[in-house]
Amino acid sequence: MSINISNDDDIVKLIQCEKVIIKKPPNPKESNRDIKRAFSVMATGESLEFEVFFAENTRLPEDFSIGLMLDKYLLLRCNGFHGTTLAGFHIHKHHAHVHSHTLTYNDIINGREDNPSNINDLSGKYFCFQSAQLYFLKICNVINYQNFFDYSKLDQISFDDL
Repeated sequence: MSINISNDDDIVKLIQCEKVIIKKPPNPKESNRDIKRAFSVMATGESLEFEVFFAENTRLPEDFSIGLMLDKYLLLRCNGFHGTTLAGFHIHKHHAHVHSHTLTYNDIINGREDNPSNINDLSGKYFCFQSAQLYFLKICNVINYQNFFDYSKLDQISFDDL
């Protein structure tokens, strides 16, 4: 699989292709009021290396961002509730609930490859930073995440049932 994005289906295939974590993710580090962790995943059977990032606000734990990048493309970003802006919720309604931003082909054409515009309400899909990580790793088809992350406290929850 090469980086050949010619439509939205190509983006979905990149997000959903089977991936593995290639080395132990580093410990989280605090930077600018966020606790951050970044690591690489590889598409199985391919030479595509993706970057994954986890970031959680130190003052507001419900304010977090989890993303999948391939080169300059931010394919998917899952966010927690990150409050209002000076403009208020009437402008940015998606800030009031957990949501994701998915890259579209139109974003690429318009130079927004690192700022995906498609917004999906994920209310009910995850409820905290840790459950969002698990949701994200499953959506992005990272098949060996159990070797590096302990989500055993969340084992009773089946995201397939949501």
